[in-house]
Amino acid sequence: MKVHSIGIGCIGSGVGQSVVNSLRLSRLPVRTVGFGTNPFAFGAYDCHAYDSLPSIHDEEYIDVLIARCHAHSIELLIPGLDEEALLFARNAKKFSAAGIKAIVADERLVEACNNKENLGAEFSKHADVFVKSFTKSAIMEEAELGRIRFPLIAKPRRGSGSRGIKVLLNADDLLLISDDHVIQEMAIPQKSDPHFAYYLENIQKRINPQVSEISIQLVYNHKGDLLGRMASCNKLKNGIPIEIIPIESESIWAGIDPLSPTLLEMGLRGPLNFQGRLTEKGLRIFEMNPRFTGITGLRALMGFNEVEACVKEWLGIDPGKNKLMATCNRFGMRQISDKSVPIKRNDDVFALAKKINGAAIKRKKTLLITGACGYLGQNLICELSKNNAFEIWAFDLSKERTEELFAGKVQACFDCQDLANGLVRMGNVDILLHLGFAREYCGNREISASLEFAHELFTRAATHQIPAILNISSQSVYGVDAEPLWKESTPVSPATAYAQAKYSTELLLRSLKKINNHMSHSSLRLGALAGGARGLREVDFLSKIVRKAFAGEAIKLIGGHQQIERLDIRDAVSAISTMLDFADSCWQPVYNLGSGEINSLSAIAKKVIETAPNYNGGIRSEIHVEKKHLDVKCGMDSSLFYKEMKWQPKYKMSQMIESLLEYFKDEKAKTKTAGSP
Repeated sequence: MKVHSIGIGCIGSGVGQSVVNSLRLSRLPVRTVGFGTNPFAFGAYDCHAYDSLPSIHDEEYIDVLIARCHAHSIELLIPGLDEEALLFARNAKKFSAAGIKAIVADERLVEACNNKENLGAEFSKHADVFVKSFTKSAIMEEAELGRIRFPLIAKPRRGSGSRGIKVLLNADDLLLISDDHVIQEMAIPQKSDPHFAYYLENIQKRINPQVSEISIQLVYNHKGDLLGRMASCNKLKNGIPIEIIPIESESIWAGIDPLSPTLLEMGLRGPLNFQGRLTEKGLRIFEMNPRFTGITGLRALMGFNEVEACVKEWLGIDPGKNKLMATCNRFGMRQISDKSVPIKRNDDVFALAKKINGAAIKRKKTLLITGACGYLGQNLICELSKNNAFEIWAFDLSKERTEELFAGKVQACFDCQDLANGLVRMGNVDILLHLGFAREYCGNREISASLEFAHELFTRAATHQIPAILNISSQSVYGVDAEPLWKESTPVSPATAYAQAKYSTELLLRSLKKINNHMSHSSLRLGALAGGARGLREVDFLSKIVRKAFAGEAIKLIGGHQQIERLDIRDAVSAISTMLDFADSCWQPVYNLGSGEINSLSAIAKKVIETAPNYNGGIRSEIHVEKKHLDVKCGMDSSLFYKEMKWQPKYKMSQMIESLLEYFKDEKAKTKTAGSP
């Protein structure tokens, strides 16, 4: 794929860092160049390259920037600060002539947003959601006439964050402000807000309490089409959001929607952020910024990667398909770095989120299942779709086959191309269930490819901070060196390429856990599956001998004393379903999952030839044994899984044999019916 060069302005700002983080999450084929004035800028060294520029207040800034863009083959620019966004908008024709695109709205809108004094006057005629703003001279006149109500808040015209803000409690406080201040009505949280009392208490101390702030992000493409929108309730420290809870409230959108036609007419393109509060009078906005924000990267961790969507639209990658979806299943924290956590992981946060949203959060978890079209995948998805507990995303090599198999049962289908193109919104996934892996009979090349895919998948999942990953491993990791029954603590000894690859996936998950400590994970060492069900591949010993007995053919055994364990596909589905309902924060890193029933090959073959006549019209088979001493013993101790999940297997070997015979009988009947004239 072509690698696109993207320039990020004011890389030392929180916005610049947030843009870099979002691009890293996207896995798009891009090369990033950070522009700024500070070589110690934190975000500069997360880019592929850094280049210094004059101050944005320098007259030569734009010309130098364009020259540097050409030197780095920059195709697309992203501003990092309000003043830079205004410069980009004012010089849109210069950039266009130079062959450089910029994610920025038209000058008219950017100018209006930057004018804090006239913000409300400009937009209040379209929607009554803005606080009133005054100059110092205007507020003095209003005070003399007795037409203002305190408290008020005064902000520097060119301020950012919370620097220079003053709380005004009475007319005497007006003497503390300068002509450079813009005075605004105060947006006091509604009485039902959990921070209402705290807010009023601090205001009386002339402290601006930055709690219960509503941040609203609208994102449009370069044609003026809405890509998505998201709102959150934030707590700030020194003007920087540090606690973020997504919010779904129709009252917010009822206040914002009437503005959309005007905003688009004024040239809204790319992101636009509103800041305000929900008050007793409804939504009240006190600031607008036509750019990405400091929590853009955190929103991306929650699945709302607005930078990725805009970059793809501006560069013509999957145009029209880059829709954004917000999730309420996570909350966010910011300190040194961004972190996204399942909303239900913390009871206090969950309770607060419910209070902020005004109702219980009933969003289903999103479950991404790889290997959806396989033996286990097909049966598991069909079972999970019955209880409607999850929003299921099915992933497999053939999207067409996946859509055909699961029509009406899953909410989305994906393939490897979708993953490469960034269409699998990893930030919206709550649980990743990885079933997709080449079987042992597939050969080393396919096993190697599966391991490579698992590495890429798990890395993406960890980067997006997916809350939980359940990896299906195999009992084969134990090898044959240790005597059964194998416990989870038994040293592993993989004897084949397949077993080694499976163990490698476990090790990778352990490493990723060290990076993302708040990620839950577990590897389920599954016993060999058996039973007649959809997706069956007749490669296992049991299915092969049952097929021969059903056809009346002789069964040939070499040795016959080998001890094996098989797990019914129905039990596997039931066990995994139980584990998905179990609190993922309590998962152990590894579980064994088998039936607990161990039989010799000769005993299994005997049971097969005894049962087959009941299904094939009375035809009996024979067993031919080649005497040979093969001391092979397999079997796992699965008591840890049974105990913690409060689960037990239901199906014995005899029932697995019966289900296979029933499957072959039905298959024969269908074939006969299909061949009838």
